[in-house]
Amino acid sequence: MTVELMSDHLTKTLNQVRNELMAGFNDADRESYLFLVDWLRKADIASHALQVGDTAPDFLLPDANGRLHSSEQLRGEGPLVVSFYRGGWCPFCNAELRALQAAKAQFDSLKANLVVVSPETRDLPRQLKRQLNLDLTMLADVDHGVAISYGVLFRVPEETKAHYSGQGYDFGHRHGSTEWMLPIPATFVIDQDGIIRDSFVEPDFTIRQEPSDILNRVRELAGSQVEDASASDE
Repeated sequence: MTVELMSDHLTKTLNQVRNELMAGFNDADRESYLFLVDWLRKADIASHALQVGDTAPDFLLPDANGRLHSSEQLRGEGPLVVSFYRGGWCPFCNAELRALQAAKAQFDSLKANLVVVSPETRDLPRQLKRQLNLDLTMLADVDHGVAISYGVLFRVPEETKAHYSGQGYDFGHRHGSTEWMLPIPATFVIDQDGIIRDSFVEPDFTIRQEPSDILNRVRELAGSQVEDASASDE
């Protein structure tokens, strides 16, 4: 199977993951999933996210090896793709990361920098890279500052917190914070001037943007930047 085909089947994979999980859920698990998605939609969390045409806030974040990455430098090299995921404990996030990994060579060929951002800190990003055999730039959103600035962060409701705690998850510990906060899945394509040219924000965490759709927007953006550069040289 080619890289393009592998990266273009994310929606199908997510549907399979959701169906398998729902089949294995007990009533409490199923109610918790439905409650959170419904709560996020009613709270209209997605409406707070940055939109196409907005200026993307710059950031400086550590990667899985502790090396700092500047968004200003990254977007100076070409289109910048910033994708927020919840954490390595989320099977939907892991499916998305694998799909982005399958498409990485295509992002590289377009001179686009792809970074994935999560609130998970300490050694968790590095462990996930090894577990999933990833070569992605994984950034730790320390203190949730970037997710806040992009408008995709929410405080986990008490009902959901109780459910995840019962499953053994402690997001406060995983995030190095006393607050239980999570980002909704979101992907932004940013041009070299720091303007958001494409955005995908979805409160239902079982739905993610296809890598092929992201690549199509990056191709358009990369092409327009080449045309602009050629025009300025004339």
